[in-house]
Amino acid sequence: MSLIFDRVDVELYRAEVQKPRYTDAELAERLGVEPEEVRERRKRLADARLLQRIDEDAWVARSPQAAADALLADEEEELERRRRELARRKEELLALTADYLDARRLRSSTGLVEVLHGVETVRAALTELAALCSRSVDSMVPGGAQSEEAVRAALPLDRALLDRGVALRSLFLDSARSHPGTHRYLKELRRAGGEVRTAALLPTRMLLYDGATAVVPLDPRDSALGAVVVHDRPLVTLLSDLFHLYWTQAAPHPPADSGGDLNELERSVLRLMAAGQLDEAISRQIGLSVRTTRRIISQLSARLGACSRFQAGVLAVARGWVD
Repeated sequence: MSLIFDRVDVELYRAEVQKPRYTDAELAERLGVEPEEVRERRKRLADARLLQRIDEDAWVARSPQAAADALLADEEEELERRRRELARRKEELLALTADYLDARRLRSSTGLVEVLHGVETVRAALTELAALCSRSVDSMVPGGAQSEEAVRAALPLDRALLDRGVALRSLFLDSARSHPGTHRYLKELRRAGGEVRTAALLPTRMLLYDGATAVVPLDPRDSALGAVVVHDRPLVTLLSDLFHLYWTQAAPHPPADSGGDLNELERSVLRLMAAGQLDEAISRQIGLSVRTTRRIISQLSARLGACSRFQAGVLAVARGWVD
């Protein structure tokens, strides 16, 4: 039932509030419509619980709050019943958590290595590991270009981790730079706060969660076959060292700009930006118009990949562009 009322509906309702015993003919004359239309509109307002007929010639207007309570009470009661039912079902499902975790530990004879078969099983495990990690996720992604579907699915998950304060470090092949979709993903990941580097060669696909759990494919040539989840401390340490070795030898994405071609004017602007000076103050000190100064600031910020003028100054100092 539509609850959108036009001007005539509103005027009729106001009239009923003011005088409960209008006849159809009186209301028709007041509103400039036919008596039959008045009867139809009264019925519509009654269906919305805004009017209540008390006898043949009298209608009583109800407040919108009373009408809403009368009209929606049954639906609100049903919603509350559904909420209680959903809460009960959730509680019943969560009661199996201890059994699930215990069974997970018993997948292998030692409980330190889990073998997962099939893509869906692996995805479920990765979702759980991502939800439980609190400090860091390191990933090694060989294979160069990533599919558009994979890129679209990964970025929201990466942002959710970063929003929780989880540090992300991602290693890709150098060839990923030449693939437009993957290149955009890496830029967005960096912009969101993740660290990205690329290397000429990477030995295998790998994920490391909080430095305590590692995930590697069952077969590096076919990741769809499944994966191995490693909890064994010595093995995880070995894989972490392997990641660190490739990470330290990899190149930042994009390659770091040394700032060696900056002129003295640009360096002066960066120093003043790092000091927190406003555009107008900088323009006075370097003797240029505010418009020209802002253009220089914009160019320097873009080159640094900064989101704000102050961040640009801080990044310039961090990269050694200025003292």
